[in-house]
This record gives sequence, structure tokens and C-alpha cells, in this order.
Amino acid sequence: NLKHKRVSNDAACPRCGRGEEDITHIFRYCPATGEIWPLLDLSWISESTIQGFWEWITWVFRTSTSKQCKIFCCGMWFIWNSRNKFIHEQKTKTETGRELTLKVRNYIAKLEGLKMKASTLKPSSSHRYQEGGTRVMI
Repeated sequence: NLKHKRVSNDAACPRCGRGEEDITHIFRYCPATGEIWPLLDLSWISESTIQGFWEWITWVFRTSTSKQCKIFCCGMWFIWNSRNKFIHEQKTKTETGRELTLKVRNYIAKLEGLKMKASTLKPSSSHRYQEGGTRVMI
């Protein structure tokens, strides 16, 4: 946390002021980010009774589908990024769970669009194009 790193004298979460800021508080218990998981259809991850952060995150990956893992990772990244902007860029307010959820969904949609675009641009293995646009069958 910021106190441990000697960035601040206060160990309280700078966004909510309620709990001691540590990695577990940031991603699981801080009300400033707690609403994001249900909005991303991942409410079950915040209902876990697992206490340790690394045990919790391992459990999330083991019990999630590939799509859920992608959403979870993006959610964590946007939560962390929002936290850093609030603290280090001294933003006057923290982003809401709804705002972060929208960012996560837009980012994943963009990734999916790029994935689809890349798959449509792959040349057929039975054709080879040479200079001048001449097509040669192999």
C-alpha cells in the first residue's frame, strides 16, 4: 500500500477511506470498485469466502470460462488503472463501477473485432499472390 511504500502516511484507502488499502481491498472490498463485478456478470467472484488474494485469484481462474477470465482480467486492469489515475494524477473523483464496466465491455468488443478482422484477412493456403496481382494455384 501507499503507506508501506512511503508515498503516504495514511494506510486508509484513498478512494473510500474505509479500509486499509491493500490488493485484496482494492479488487474485492472497496465500495468504489465493488460494483463492477456484478455489472460484468461476475458477482459470484465477490461472494467467495476465500481470504488470501492469491488463493482467490487462482480460484477465479480455475472456476471461470475463458470468456469470464478475459472479462475478469480486463476488469482488474481497469480497476487498477482507475485507482492509479485517481491517486497519481490527482483526479477529483474516482470512476464509478458503471463507467469501468462500460470501458471493459468496449475494450473486449474492440479485441473481438480485431480478432474477427484478423481471421478474415488470412490468405487461403491454396492460393499465392505474386506481384502484379497474378494468382497462382498451389
